[in-house]
Amino acid sequence: MLKFALKSYAVASLLAMVLPPAVAQSYWTQVLASPAPPGRGFGEMVFDPVRGKALLFGGHDGGNRNDTWEFDGVSWTPRTPTAAPSPRHGHAMVFDLARQRVLLFGGSDGTYLGGTWEWDGANWVLRSPVTSPGARSHHEMSYDLLRQRVVLFGGENGVRLSDTWEWDGNTWQQRFSTSAPSARYLHAMTYDPIRQRTVLFGGHDASYRADTWEWDGTQWAVRFPITSPPVRDRADMVFDEARNVIVLFGGHSGTPPLGDTWEWNGVSWAQLPSATNPSARWGHSMVYDPIRQRAFVYGGHTTGYVGDTWAVQSAGASPYGTGCGSPPLRLERVSRPLLGQSCIATLHDAPTPVAGIAMGWSNQTFGPVTLPVQLTSIGMPGCDLLQSNDNFGLGVVPITATSLSFSFPIPNQMSLVGFHAYIQGYAFAPGQNPLGLVSSNALDWRLGVF
Repeated sequence: MLKFALKSYAVASLLAMVLPPAVAQSYWTQVLASPAPPGRGFGEMVFDPVRGKALLFGGHDGGNRNDTWEFDGVSWTPRTPTAAPSPRHGHAMVFDLARQRVLLFGGSDGTYLGGTWEWDGANWVLRSPVTSPGARSHHEMSYDLLRQRVVLFGGENGVRLSDTWEWDGNTWQQRFSTSAPSARYLHAMTYDPIRQRTVLFGGHDASYRADTWEWDGTQWAVRFPITSPPVRDRADMVFDEARNVIVLFGGHSGTPPLGDTWEWNGVSWAQLPSATNPSARWGHSMVYDPIRQRAFVYGGHTTGYVGDTWAVQSAGASPYGTGCGSPPLRLERVSRPLLGQSCIATLHDAPTPVAGIAMGWSNQTFGPVTLPVQLTSIGMPGCDLLQSNDNFGLGVVPITATSLSFSFPIPNQMSLVGFHAYIQGYAFAPGQNPLGLVSSNALDWRLGVF
């Protein structure tokens, strides 16, 4: 145990020296992708978990657009469907998980638009429900995971609106509540699956707003947090599944635009300090990617329309690759790699308790070799090397006969924010292959402070 503790300390010390202390504290990083969608404001972006990509449609860049793009966390790809909604901005989109479709409603092209559209991954299809909300723009929608309903609130159609509607996959139904947010548009809204509430913030009625509301499927209820983001409209927010908080960025409350980042944990709002934010903006699109455990911001309006893509650098632990063995050795995240804390992972289905962890600084190359590398040549058919093996033999502690725990102290050094380390498990497996060793999938640890 002492030997393992000393080795872990040595590796942690090495990790702390990987990046120079002069690197600035940063919770955001720009994603440089080419090609990328032309700059715009008031487009809409939503994550499609079935296809593992974010979808962007429409927006305004001096004129209205109706282009469709997909984003995989690294690259943008234009799509060319045979049918699409007409050019528009100020529409709302959400992913309908029960029906595995992206739903789009409304918007404006100079006139207010209605229309319910669905994206199936290849084409847009216009639906014709018997009942429907009236034409509008700058409304918001969220998906209620508990009740499998799309929730729509507010917007404008020449006047500000305060109606609540739900979509069940076939028709729209108006819902009524004894209390509700004031008639407004340009608000931000998303669903909190932990607290099973749709959360609405801010917007514009007769003035800029800073109120927080929740919809439980029956009633709207106003919340009174001690701290709150300042008044604004034209912000966007998403639910961060890795940290179980809602993240809000940017907006407008006059001149200049806003560039602050806030979190809602169901009880209170807290502002996140950062040395590097996207430029202050409004009318941007925001999406949370649960596969890559990152929130992304695209586009918006600063002094003009912009088309940059940014990612929130929160701590994350994302699995990739597959294990081998019978059953396959499996490495599972238990906690996230937060600075100053120990990050924990569990190795499951180990054939023996003789096991360990390898850690590497790359998942792209191992010396001159491109990863992943099949290990058939060394007697491990069906197994892959998924990281660069810079440190091998980090110890694990048995939990059960087939499960073992790995704990690693993360140095509390701000220059490590956003740094990646890659871990993979190994276990002694007599008779399962010529080498008698099996490997697991890997985890991509992205270090962070929140």
